[in-house]
Amino acid sequence: MVLLTRVSKRYSGRPHPALEDVSLHVPPGQFVYLTGPSGAGKTTLLRLLFAAEAPSSGLVRVGGADLGRISSRQVPLLRRKVGVIFQDFKLMPLRSVFENVALALHVAGRGPNGLNGRVSEMLAQVGLADKAQVRAGELSGGEQQRVAVARALVGRPPLLLADEPTGNLDPGTATEVMRLLLQAHAQGSTILVATHDPKLLDLVEGARVVHLQAGRLLEHP
Repeated sequence: MVLLTRVSKRYSGRPHPALEDVSLHVPPGQFVYLTGPSGAGKTTLLRLLFAAEAPSSGLVRVGGADLGRISSRQVPLLRRKVGVIFQDFKLMPLRSVFENVALALHVAGRGPNGLNGRVSEMLAQVGLADKAQVRAGELSGGEQQRVAVARALVGRPPLLLADEPTGNLDPGTATEVMRLLLQAHAQGSTILVATHDPKLLDLVEGARVVHLQAGRLLEHP
């Protein structure tokens, strides 16, 4: 599902690379925690996987596609297969909760048949059925994170990337978000969760843990 081979990422004006000589293979169906302190390169690695960034060197493959070679026209096709939970939500604050979640299906080319039902089902799963017509910007931070989770999961993507999905949440909401990720994993999604919270690591039995330190990747035993 995911393959990085000797990947480095450098930004102009920065003395040290964000990622340096990173190699990682994630087979389909695996649940992976990507750990490390702030600034270790976790977000950069995830951004490479949905083609928001291009590697400075090395090979990045997702679902068989070489992300260093795909054209700009092919990027939307890739993103139809990848769900992303952003650290800062990236919701449309003036649009309703329903519209924010439905957008993921529109982007994936899903027609109107079944769209309303699938969005309503997903909002019920995250406990926001009664907020469907509320503007996203009027929700609490925890509610906005649940909308972001629903948007990422509604299309049942084969690959799900989560960047600090519980970073700003109370313990109860954080546990609920992890329950939803586990549910998606049980349904077959490959999942990468970037986190600096060690308490999350015990919530997924058998999860793989890899650690980033100053842009370099270390595998936990």
